[in-house]
Amino acid sequence: MKDMQDLSKHFALDENVEFKLNVPYSELLLELQRATIGLHTMWNEHFGISIVECMAAGLIVVAHDSGGPKADIIETQPGSQNGFLATEPEEYAKIMAHIIRMDPEERNAIKLVARASVNRFSGEVFEREFLRTIEPFFRLKQE
Repeated sequence: MKDMQDLSKHFALDENVEFKLNVPYSELLLELQRATIGLHTMWNEHFGISIVECMAAGLIVVAHDSGGPKADIIETQPGSQNGFLATEPEEYAKIMAHIIRMDPEERNAIKLVARASVNRFSGEVFEREFLRTIEPFFRLKQE
C-alpha cells in the first residue's frame, strides 16, 4: 500500500486519490454505490470473485485479459458485453477514459448485462449444476 501511496504523490494525484483499508462492510457498500469502474489487474487470476462482486454492485469492470476473467466472467461481444479486458497499463487507461466518456445509456446497458450475468455464479446455480454433474456417478453405482 505504501508503494501505491508514494506513486500517488509522485504523480501529484494524492489530492484526488483516497486509500481505504479494511473498511467496515457498510462503508464498502457506500463506496461501491459511488463508484463507476471496478479495476482488476491480476494476471492469470483463476476465477476472480471480486470481479463478480463488482459486477453485482453495478460497476463496469476492467479486468486482465487472462485466466478466469477472460475464460469465464467477462464478455466483450457487442450486445452481451458485461465488461472490458486489458493487458497493458496504457490499455487500462484508455478503457477507463472510454468508460468515463461513454453515453450514460451505453454505460447502463453494460451494467445491466453485468448484473444479470453474475446470476450464473449463485449458490443455487452451483448446487444445481454440481448435483446434475455427479448424479450419473451415483446412478451407475446402484445399477
